Amino acid sequence: MELRIHGVSGGEAEELLDVEPAMRISGDGLAGFFRWRRKPDTELEDDVPREIFAWGNLTSGRASRALWLLLLPFMLVNIAYWMRPGRPGDRPGPVRRLADTGYGLAVRLLALSLTMLLTLAAAGVGMDLIGWQCSGYAEQCAELRPLLGFLSAPESPVATPGWALVIGALLPLVVIALLWRLSRRTESVYEVVEPPYKPVHHPKAPLSDPEFWHNSRTMGRLRSAHIAAAVAAVTTLLLAPALGYDRAVGSPVLGTTLSVLVALTFTGSTLSVLVPGTDPRWNGYADAICRVLRNLALFLLAVTLLYVLVPRPGWEATGRLPGFGVGLNALFAAQCALGVLLLVSAIVLYRGGRAHADIPLRGMAGPAAAALGTLLGGVLTAAVVYQSAGMLGGCYYPGAKATGCIELHAPGGFAWLQLAFTMEAVIALVAGAVLWIWMHNRTRREVDVVAALYQRDPRERRTRELAKARAFGSLTETLPAVLAAFLLPVVALIVLVLYSAVTGRLSVAPEAVDGPFMAVSGATGWIQGTVAAMVTVGSWLGGLFLVALVAIGGSAYRNRPTRQVVGVLWDIGTFWPRAAHPLAPPSYAERAVPQLVARVAGKTGRGIGVVLSGHSQGSVLAAATAWQLPARCRSHVVLLTHGSPLYRLYARYFPAYFGPRALGDLYARVDYWRNLWRATDAIGGPIEVERDAEEGATAFVGFAEPLPDPRHFDPGEGEALRPPVLGHSFYTRDPAYTEAALAAVRRVARAPEVERLPRPVGSVVTADPAHRGADVEQEDQ
Repeated sequence: MELRIHGVSGGEAEELLDVEPAMRISGDGLAGFFRWRRKPDTELEDDVPREIFAWGNLTSGRASRALWLLLLPFMLVNIAYWMRPGRPGDRPGPVRRLADTGYGLAVRLLALSLTMLLTLAAAGVGMDLIGWQCSGYAEQCAELRPLLGFLSAPESPVATPGWALVIGALLPLVVIALLWRLSRRTESVYEVVEPPYKPVHHPKAPLSDPEFWHNSRTMGRLRSAHIAAAVAAVTTLLLAPALGYDRAVGSPVLGTTLSVLVALTFTGSTLSVLVPGTDPRWNGYADAICRVLRNLALFLLAVTLLYVLVPRPGWEATGRLPGFGVGLNALFAAQCALGVLLLVSAIVLYRGGRAHADIPLRGMAGPAAAALGTLLGGVLTAAVVYQSAGMLGGCYYPGAKATGCIELHAPGGFAWLQLAFTMEAVIALVAGAVLWIWMHNRTRREVDVVAALYQRDPRERRTRELAKARAFGSLTETLPAVLAAFLLPVVALIVLVLYSAVTGRLSVAPEAVDGPFMAVSGATGWIQGTVAAMVTVGSWLGGLFLVALVAIGGSAYRNRPTRQVVGVLWDIGTFWPRAAHPLAPPSYAERAVPQLVARVAGKTGRGIGVVLSGHSQGSVLAAATAWQLPARCRSHVVLLTHGSPLYRLYARYFPAYFGPRALGDLYARVDYWRNLWRATDAIGGPIEVERDAEEGATAFVGFAEPLPDPRHFDPGEGEALRPPVLGHSFYTRDPAYTEAALAAVRRVARAPEVERLPRPVGSVVTADPAHRGADVEQEDQ
C-alpha cells in the first residue's frame, strides 16, 4: 500500500488520490488537454492501492481559527522550548544538566509571563482605563463616552470605585475564560486513544518515546497553573485600591489576609510551572496541586469581589489604578532576567554538546524565538492599551485637545515596547532591501549554472527565469541572518533599560498632547521629537499589525495561496506539543501521529507492506510515525520523502530532536529510505544522517544532487508551453518519484512474512450498510 501524507495546504482527498475522472495531460490552468483517468494512473503497480492521510483541517478549516494567529507570541515561546541546542543520546555532565534544566525553566516562566502580560493588557483596558481612570472623571466621561456613563454619572447606582472596578474586571476574566475554554476544547478534540503498539525507545531518538505525543497530563497541569496565576493577578488589581483605602481608615485586616492568600496562590502557581515538563513521577502530584491552586484562586476572586463591593464612604478614583504600573514594570524586569538565563543556558548547551556545524546562530535560535515572541506579545498588548486610551479619552489625536478630552494614561513601560517595534519596522524595510539585492546577485551567479546545465545561452530570458527560481530556492539560507537582525531592537531595548536604571537620564512619561512620548533628560529638541514620533508610530504600527494578523489569518484559512505563504511557520510551530505554553495553538501532530501509527501498524500486522510517502510537512509526520512504530514493522515499511524540511529546517533548528544522529536512528528503523529534492525548492532539501557504523560520519539519504527542475528547457514534442518550474510542488508527478516508489514497492514485496496479528474476537457492532466505506468492504472481503 502507498500511503501519502500531504504537506502545507493539502488539497481535497480526490485530488490527492488522483481519482478525479478527468486529468490534464498538457497545457495549464488557462487552456489544456484532458482525458479520462485510467486505472494505471492511480496505482504504482497492479494491486498496490493508494491511501491519503489528510490532516489539513487540523490547522485550517473554519475562518474562526484565524484568531489563533493572535496567539502567535505563545506559539513562538512554545517552540523555543524545543529549539534547545544539544546532541540527542549524549550523557551530559552536571553543568550541562543544570543548563538544560535552566533552559526549560526559563522558557516555561517566559510562557507564564506572556499569559500574565495578556491578562494585564485586558485589565489595563477594563480596570485601569474604564473602571478607574474614566470613572474618576465623572460627568466629563459620561458626556464624552455615553456608553460608559453608567460608571461615572452621579445618579448611577454603580457609580462607585468598587462597582466600576468589578465591572472592568469582567474584561480580563472573559479573556481568561476564553483561553481556558479554547485549550480544553482543543485538548478533547486532538486527544486520541493511546494505541497498543509500543516503539523501541532509544536515547538517540527522543521522538521514539512512547509518551512523547501524549501530553495531556502536562498540558492540563500547566493550564491550571497559568489560569490560577492570571486569576490571582486580576484579584490583586482588585484588592490594591480597596486595601489602600482601608489602610488609610485603619481597617486593613480582611484585605491584608486576602492579599497574603492571593500572593501565596500566585507563588504556588509559579513554582508549579517549574516542575519538569514530562516527568511522569511528578506530573500526577503536580496536576492535583495545580487544580487545587486554580480552584483556590477562583474562590479568592469571588471573596475579593464581595470585599471590593463593600460601601466605603468618601472613596474616590483618582490618578491611575494603584499597583498596575508597578506590577507591569516588575513583569518586564522578570522577563529581562529570564532572557539572560535562557541565553546563558543555550550557550552552555551549545558549547558542550558537540553540535553539528549547521546549527544556525550558534545554538541561539531558541533564545531568539523566545525573545521575539516576548517582544511581539509586549508590542501587541501595548498597542491595545494605548489605542484604547486614545479612543476612550480622545487626547491622542491631533486637534483633540482643543475640543476637550479625557487625559487617560497608559503605563509608561509600554512606550519602550512601542519604540522597539518602530525599530523592528525599520529593520524589516532594510532587510527587504538587502534580500532583494541578495536575490539579484544570487540570480546572476545561477545564470551560469543554468546555462551549463541545459547547454543554453546565458543571455536568454528563459535562462534568467530559471536562475531566479534557483536563487529563490536558496533563500531559506538567509533566515539566520534575518533572525539576528530582528534581535537588534531587543538588544537596544535592554541597553536602554539598563542605562535608564543606572543613570536615571531616561524616563518614560506618556503625556496627553498629540501622543505618548518618551522624555529624555537633557536631550535637544530634535532628539526628543524623534523619540516621541517613534513611540507614537510604534503604537499605530502595533495596532495595525494586530488587525493584519486577524485579516491574514482569515484569508489563510479561506484562500490556499495565502495559506501557502504563512503555512510554513504555522505548521512548524503547531507541530510541537504544548509543553511550555498550554494556551498556545494546539499541536496537530498529537492527533495525526497516533492515527498514522495505528494505521501503519495495523496494515503491517495483516501482512501488508506500506510505502510511507510524505511531502513537505507530511515528511515530518512520516518520520515521527516511523519513530513510533513497533520493531516488527521495520522490514515492512519504507520511507519516501520529497520536498522535505527534515534537515534544512528541523535538524538545524531543533538539533536535540531532529539532528543527524536522530535521523540516523530513523534510517535504521525502516527498510528503505529515499529522499527527493530540487534546487528550486525553498523548503525541501537533502537529508544528511549519521550512521552508527562510524561515530560522527554522515551520509545523504537518497540523492545528494537535486532533481532537475524543469526537466526540459524547451517545450516538448506537440507542446506549445515550456515546462513550468515546480519548486516545492508536484513531486509525485515527477518520473523520479515513480521510479523511487516502484523500487520501494519491490523492496517491501521481498520482505519476509510478518507475524500476523489475530483478528478481534467478541461481539462487533456493525455499521449501517448504507454508510459503510469502500475500505471496510475491501477488508471484509
